[in-house]
Amino acid sequence: MASTGRLPDWIIIGAMKAATSSMHKWLSLHPQIAASGRKELNFFIEPTFSDRGIDWYRQQFADPPGALIAGESSVNYTKNHHYPGVAARMASVVPDVKLIYILRDPLTRIESGYVHNVADGFERASFDEAIRHPDDSPIVQTSRYWYQLQDFLEHFPPEQVRIMSYEAIGKDPAGGVSSILEFLGLDPNFSNPAIGSQVHSSSDKRRPHDWALRIPAARADGSRVLRRLRRVGSTPIERPQWKPETRRMIEDYLRADVAAMRQFSGLAFDEWSI
Repeated sequence: MASTGRLPDWIIIGAMKAATSSMHKWLSLHPQIAASGRKELNFFIEPTFSDRGIDWYRQQFADPPGALIAGESSVNYTKNHHYPGVAARMASVVPDVKLIYILRDPLTRIESGYVHNVADGFERASFDEAIRHPDDSPIVQTSRYWYQLQDFLEHFPPEQVRIMSYEAIGKDPAGGVSSILEFLGLDPNFSNPAIGSQVHSSSDKRRPHDWALRIPAARADGSRVLRRLRRVGSTPIERPQWKPETRRMIEDYLRADVAAMRQFSGLAFDEWSI
């Protein structure tokens, strides 16, 4: 039986907590783009890659049927410390794919990543405890953007990679979308009133109590009752507070990585704290 569907022409590979959900939604508004209906396909991560197969992956890019190009967004692709081998698998399936990597101030991304993990029940340690040993901290490793990108550059030429600034997109969402459309070979003058709307906000995140985490369906089920129950069983998460000595240590730890990314991308990242 012949395979149906198509393979992606573009993939947003990260970074986590850098407006990837919003950008995926905005690109899906374009009538010539078939964006996967589900974000975070994580196809190139094992065991999904072996278990699902290429035919399953093709079927994720069906709508709209007249689209010229297709794409997906999975921030776990730039978590090489957790999921090695992504770039090699990707190159074996879609060697000509265009990669979009949206970067955010590494320290504010660490803060947002910590809040996200606390809200999902994955992190129980204090903020300082979660980051004070950076080599062993997944939250810090995700902010090592140059380290994460190097594996992709071993399999894809630089011209297939577009680095974007979260801060620049925040100031001009339409301009960010236009830049990506031009990179993808589409008319950059596309506009839609929904471009600029935020899909997720860390300010809405809440810390679940232990009993709320024990409700099996509370995290995945979309019912109003379970969403309300989970909210009742949680408290607001305060903004992470840096200890001065920890902040200096993390800044020093990430400084060379940030410098390498500036050199590669040609972007100044003026708004960043490093």
